Amino acid sequence: MRKIFLFICISLLIPLLNVKGQEFYISGGMGYNIVTMEKLNDYLHYNWNFRNRRDQTHSAIEFYGLIGTTLLPNVSVETSFGYTLNSFTNNYGLGVYEFEYVFYIPELNFLYDLNYGYYGFQAGFGISYILGSANETQPMTIQKITETTKGFAFNLKSTFYASLSYTLQAEVGMSYRQAFMSDLMFDNFIITQQHNEQLNLSFNSFGIKLGMRYRF
Repeated sequence: MRKIFLFICISLLIPLLNVKGQEFYISGGMGYNIVTMEKLNDYLHYNWNFRNRRDQTHSAIEFYGLIGTTLLPNVSVETSFGYTLNSFTNNYGLGVYEFEYVFYIPELNFLYDLNYGYYGFQAGFGISYILGSANETQPMTIQKITETTKGFAFNLKSTFYASLSYTLQAEVGMSYRQAFMSDLMFDNFIITQQHNEQLNLSFNSFGIKLGMRYRF
């Protein structure tokens, strides 16, 4: 899946390098995501004494960088890379339990772009490939248990940008991501022993991002 995603990105971007009047931009920043991850809620509740969180969300910080280019006067394509993480801790018996996850997220997005000179607006959709890991430290131990996961996501995003100078712009974005991840197969990550259900970090998220954009 990763090789297919990289091949698609390269195949789409290379032919665009000779488009007449083409503009490029790079941007980076950070965001705040509100995440729904139901199986993680169940896992923390049943196994590690967290209160039932099934209908609750949690927040995660994301850092991102991207490069974009215009295909047509009102159509842009972006390739981006995101890094997001979160952790959970709880007193459990005579020790502290800790769980954390990290996601590495390359994306490809297609956007409709309305540019009014000093400001503009983009909206569109895309797909992500996600590489992730989960780390768990159990009470009374110092050994960290680590397991990996991978998957893909569908994205919706919009961005408002405003010029600070001829080449520098500030941007504010919103995004929605629905991700489908593989199970954590390590024997430790089982939601309930009765049903032998493996932990899965599939999620839905809504995010707000702030960043800076350089146009060239």
